[in-house]
Amino acid sequence: MYRQVQLVGGLVLSLLAFACSDENSPSVEPDACEATCGDGAYCDTASARCFCEVGFAGDPQVECRPHDDTCAEAKARVGHSVCELQVRDPSTFTVLSIGHGKDPSVSRAVKYLVPAKPDARLPVSFIDTNWYRTHHCFISQGFEPLFPGSTYTDYKNLVIEKDLREYYGGTISELSELGPDGPRYVFSVETYPVEEALLSVDEIYGVFRQIEDRFSVGALSYIARQPIYVEQAMAWEDPPFPITILPEAVGPQYEAYTPGLAYGWVRRFTDAEFVEAGAAAFGWQDILVLETPPLVLEGVMAASVTSGRQDILTHLNVLSALRGTPNLKVANALDVFAPYDGQLVRLEAFADYYSIRQATVEEAGAYWTEQRPSAELNAPPDREYGDLVSLDEIPVDTSDARRQAVSRFGSKASGLAVLRSVGDTDHIVRGFGIPMGAYFAFMDANSWEAPVVGGTQTATYAETITLWLADDDFLADRELRATWLQSLREEMTTNGVVDPMLLDTVRAEIATVVGDANTMVRFRSSSNAEDSLTFNGAGLYDSVSGCGPDVASDSASTCEPDRGPKPVAVALKRVWASLWYFGAYEEREFYRLGHSDVGMGVLVNPRFAFEQANGVVFTGNPTDPDDPRLTINVQVGEVPVVNATPGTIAELDRVLVKNGKVVSIARETASSLVAQGEFVLDNDRLAELVELLSDVAAVYPVDATPPPGTTVMLDAEFKITADGDLILKQIRPFAAHPYQPDTDNCR
Repeated sequence: MYRQVQLVGGLVLSLLAFACSDENSPSVEPDACEATCGDGAYCDTASARCFCEVGFAGDPQVECRPHDDTCAEAKARVGHSVCELQVRDPSTFTVLSIGHGKDPSVSRAVKYLVPAKPDARLPVSFIDTNWYRTHHCFISQGFEPLFPGSTYTDYKNLVIEKDLREYYGGTISELSELGPDGPRYVFSVETYPVEEALLSVDEIYGVFRQIEDRFSVGALSYIARQPIYVEQAMAWEDPPFPITILPEAVGPQYEAYTPGLAYGWVRRFTDAEFVEAGAAAFGWQDILVLETPPLVLEGVMAASVTSGRQDILTHLNVLSALRGTPNLKVANALDVFAPYDGQLVRLEAFADYYSIRQATVEEAGAYWTEQRPSAELNAPPDREYGDLVSLDEIPVDTSDARRQAVSRFGSKASGLAVLRSVGDTDHIVRGFGIPMGAYFAFMDANSWEAPVVGGTQTATYAETITLWLADDDFLADRELRATWLQSLREEMTTNGVVDPMLLDTVRAEIATVVGDANTMVRFRSSSNAEDSLTFNGAGLYDSVSGCGPDVASDSASTCEPDRGPKPVAVALKRVWASLWYFGAYEEREFYRLGHSDVGMGVLVNPRFAFEQANGVVFTGNPTDPDDPRLTINVQVGEVPVVNATPGTIAELDRVLVKNGKVVSIARETASSLVAQGEFVLDNDRLAELVELLSDVAAVYPVDATPPPGTTVMLDAEFKITADGDLILKQIRPFAAHPYQPDTDNCR
């Protein structure tokens, strides 16, 4: 049965079937499952299945027991909202949800988790999506004690993989237009868009039943958006829940998320083909054309095109913006790009339109040669230096000394050492550097059976890298490369042994430099392949929390007893191993960096918690080099500005400083998390920040020659701590070079 409801803009909403209480819905006798339901469970008359009562969890066939308020416990532990167990009023949904920026039919959205197994570690949870934009972040951060060390692979196994999942995960969205009885909501369930991964109607009903029992702010229905889900839904006969299908043409036919120019070979994948092919199926000379933005993506492409819209929660949108590779939505992209399948093309994306045509190997080669970035490692790693040194004791007074500092401790630690040498140290994080020599000693001291063509070979970790970089198969085969690199990372973190003397020295240095041996610290990646004018490297490597006294067998951390143990050895190995992420390797390869000359130092500084505000400040305008004003993006609390939480808007201020003093303040955008008329940083605190950075910018040395056509400025991250102190935690030079299309080029 169908009924039609008109939406704004002439869109049509089709509701298939009706709610379970509707007289047209299938039903069973009220006592059909009464005898088989356990204590704390009830019989659902629409499906003859048992479900746990609200506030209970477990096996409804055996016994459902009252569960704790896990969301309240998490809030008390991390210091901010994490989730809710029920949504009983619109204000709760509003607080939990993010604004939906791309689809005119939807206004707000919330992530959720529903147990798929009786022994699931969490009950039904409606996630505060302003804090946790992905299920992975929610699991690994909001409930870290229940999921210690949870990786992205662990998240996929918990939520996505059909045979392994502990939870069903998805999104509940509020439709833009009210229904006859008020707000209307739709829920999706995340699966791979391939036939073998689809959920049965009974599985979806189980998700629906558990959500609806705890969600009472408006009518709820299942939404089918992609063709494979629509086809499945249309084949169901009398499903016991309502279904929403929106027309395929919802939204604009074209959107440019990252404008730009690219030459590349067109590689088209249906969703099923892309899942089968894996992330290593494309490279930096390929233009990737997909049905929908993928859940998982690692690697570098020349450009990306999707038929589906890339709303603020998609990983592809975040990664493309970081790299600056053209990224766009084109309706029916697989069909539109079919004539170019496998061909070399020139693709240029503007804000309002795009152009595509065939290209010759000669012109593409010339473009790649001219435009493909080429970075240099100006500071080869010092493999022998082994002393741990506080930031204030690292020599940085000359260009040669600064180059040596990068060779020994990496760019991040060296940048902070320079900052502390020229700035007010009361406003700069303290810490110390663990040299690259420790990383190379670890790589030389540990051996394994390394995969090689035809089998395995006993080799140290360092010898493994040398073997692979001389192996034509490793260099030519992306899939092989991804598999081998993953095996090395797993070996390093699982079986690698860190020198006990190094661990003792690190613990002693924490007590000396940080001031308290029981302080939780951050072990931050500091390679010689990041934070330069030619290779930014943001987000490629890992930073990990650690506590000096902790060992793996502890039940809780000495530094933070409400968390699991954070051993120093584990933190070090994870940071070192992150140098060999497939994505990091591909990014360096794209920039033509020599992998054999890359090393990993570690910056250690106190971990910030419960800060009042955090943000980023540029000593210029990165999108308009002619604008002399400082640019400040800042947000309240721990809500990130870098990799911003979807649905939240950070405060954006432009401040003009002359002769070290503030001349004017332009409040361009207000934070979405403060009351109207209020600011995250008041004028006095804003002046304190920009005057501090202006003083630093006047004397901070930038030794490298800027790339042609760029404007160099400083990029710094700052915190307002729980005690109200202004602290700079990172600084690096930034070469601003916004994309400027050649408007006179008529090709």
